[in-house]
Amino acid sequence: MLWLLEELGLDYRIERYKRDPKTQFAPEALRKVHALGKSPVVTDGDATIAESGAIVECLVERYGAGRLAPAAGTPERRRWTYWLHFAEGSAMPPLLMKLVFDRVGNAPVPFFVKPVTRKIAAKAMSEFVQPNLTR
Repeated sequence: MLWLLEELGLDYRIERYKRDPKTQFAPEALRKVHALGKSPVVTDGDATIAESGAIVECLVERYGAGRLAPAAGTPERRRWTYWLHFAEGSAMPPLLMKLVFDRVGNAPVPFFVKPVTRKIAAKAMSEFVQPNLTR
């Protein structure tokens, strides 16, 4: 989101929230900003917006002054909207699954369980995750 804030010439303040290193869950302070502890999250006046695509759309609509997005109702706008939401809707799920299965495959487990966890992770990666990322 920083690229967009810079592109729009907006003043902003960055708040860092450290997730729990073991669970990766959001800290209480971030959940106070967004109930699910999602990030990125932008607070603009009295509006708090999460989800990257929604943030981009809201900021471009409010501050873009006709820049950075094609005109509504055009084929170019439909393409812009598609690629804007592709990142979270289509690209992010297999990327997240890759992160999870990489962790499962390398998790500290008893030695007699390790071959099983590695095999499950490798199978999920080779048959589902990687084909989706490649496609």
